[in-house]
Amino acid sequence: MPTSARTRSLLTWLPATILVVVIGLIVLATFAVQGSWWAEDRPAASTDQKASDGSSMLTDAGFDYVNVEGIVRVRIGDGALPAADLGMPTDGDKSAEFRRPVRAVMAGGSDVYVVDDVAALTAVTQSGALASVTLALDNPGTWSDAVNTVRALAPTYGWDSSQIDALDEGLAEYNRGDSAEPFIATVGPSVGGAAVTATLTFYPGSGATPVTLIFAPAS
Repeated sequence: MPTSARTRSLLTWLPATILVVVIGLIVLATFAVQGSWWAEDRPAASTDQKASDGSSMLTDAGFDYVNVEGIVRVRIGDGALPAADLGMPTDGDKSAEFRRPVRAVMAGGSDVYVVDDVAALTAVTQSGALASVTLALDNPGTWSDAVNTVRALAPTYGWDSSQIDALDEGLAEYNRGDSAEPFIATVGPSVGGAAVTATLTFYPGSGATPVTLIFAPAS
């Protein structure tokens, strides 16, 4: 069937019209993103993102703010807020994997600990209070890397050097067996405003050894 002049005219401007509509939608989306909370460099935290004492809310909203700001703040033990004020149940746990390594500022009593390159966090509550906060350090390396990391942190937390010196012998004894389960070693806990324990987990297949720091109320 022959195409009329009117039809040819419609076919000529129709693609251009679609393009204009698409561009318009992109512009609207761009304005929406620019005006959204997570696109701001330093957005103000809302009440469901930061607690009344400045601590991070241990909720999805709170961790969203941590991802933007790059800092997670938690107080444990003396002076800490109740679990409910942090958005957590009386007995339960909450975990988060951050989009990029963040800094953790941990307070216990009159002591403040700063931990850099934190990849993930797990908080546990018992009887309405924070019972522990576990920080997973980023980029797990070899066993030697993990031991060196713990050794470098020892002066900060006051860990007993004899515990660190015994780590290699513990791994050697493990290797003399035939277990396929990971080898787990701990150093600590420290004495101070918070009880801090380092955990090294050696995976025999790959040799990877992630390090975690567990903060608990001082005894």
